[in-house]
Amino acid sequence: MAAPRHSAQPRSRRTPAEPGTSRSPAEPGAHAVEVWSGTRRDQADSGTRREPAESPAGRPRWTDPAASRPGQLVWQLVTVWVLGGCAPLVLAGITRGFDLGGGVAVLATVMLVVAALGAVALLYLLARATSVVTPLGATPARRLLWAALMIGGGTIAWLAGRAIVNAHDLGILHNGRLTVLLGGAVMLPVAALLTRGWWLRTPAALILLVLAGSGLVAFRDSGPSEIDLRLAHTGWTRDQLRVVTIPGYQPTHQSFGLGSGGDEYRATGAILNSSSVTGRIRLVATLLPIECQLTPDCPGFAHPLLPPTGPSTFLGTAWGIDETDPPNAAIRDGDLILELTGGPGVTSAQLRTAVATARRATDAEVLTALPESAAPNPAEALRRWLRNHT
Repeated sequence: MAAPRHSAQPRSRRTPAEPGTSRSPAEPGAHAVEVWSGTRRDQADSGTRREPAESPAGRPRWTDPAASRPGQLVWQLVTVWVLGGCAPLVLAGITRGFDLGGGVAVLATVMLVVAALGAVALLYLLARATSVVTPLGATPARRLLWAALMIGGGTIAWLAGRAIVNAHDLGILHNGRLTVLLGGAVMLPVAALLTRGWWLRTPAALILLVLAGSGLVAFRDSGPSEIDLRLAHTGWTRDQLRVVTIPGYQPTHQSFGLGSGGDEYRATGAILNSSSVTGRIRLVATLLPIECQLTPDCPGFAHPLLPPTGPSTFLGTAWGIDETDPPNAAIRDGDLILELTGGPGVTSAQLRTAVATARRATDAEVLTALPESAAPNPAEALRRWLRNHT
């Protein structure tokens, strides 16, 4: 007997009809057949879809720190922290070399160039290794831009933090461990600002704005004052500045008696020219020698109108040499000798009263009398601009 023939078509089963219903062979779908593969039957039996065994290409697992975005983010921030913490120590050593001068300064220059190139190279490699984290890691040009922004932004953030520390006299810069920790910490907001995701960029931008604003305010309020800068330009000190009050007179120019020829006062409303000296009064301030500043009894002090001790006023001719000399009054005020000399029409009583009114100049008088000098360096120029505009 011949073997039964089997169809090559896959086995199928007829969908059972619902109870209570019947279909005629003529109705469409009466003999509907559903083809079931082995895989689909397993899925239907389990009721769930099976995940593939491996993640698709280009989407690394979160557990892979070298390729996943969280892993690269942690890697980048930790590396930036370490580099930012070591940078102040390296720069401090280089600055010390510049201060020593000579061959050490040349070596410090070479070290500065090597350190700058090394920082750029390390940051470039870091951007390449963590390209998933930042939009500036795709091409070499963008990686160089990321490195430049990190160096520039980190320098500004570190200077702002230094200004705040110095303004409040915290002394953190004298502690090596704190310098490393906080020096690297100020670099983290800069790196976070250049990452993907608003949830990192927004707080980083706020932190940098607060840090920059506080640093500018601290920088503006620290350092030498405008008065100190002008005095340094003239070579004077605050203790040497004296003014006198002469009723009915005003100074033609004011240098507190320390300028060339001293200060000249004239009567209010008087017209003075080279052919007339009527009503002129001259103030000359003389600084005592160093050996006379340490003791009130100085053997080298030989002013004829004053004793070696105490502030006292005297009337008489200039140095007591000639009775025809103009009237003169002098006083010792600290380490200064203030001397008033009057022209024709000036009485000794006026000079005596005026020299007794000698006092220290106020800030407003110093700023009015001394012209603004050029800033000695760019930092002082920036500080002056901030003081004038904020």
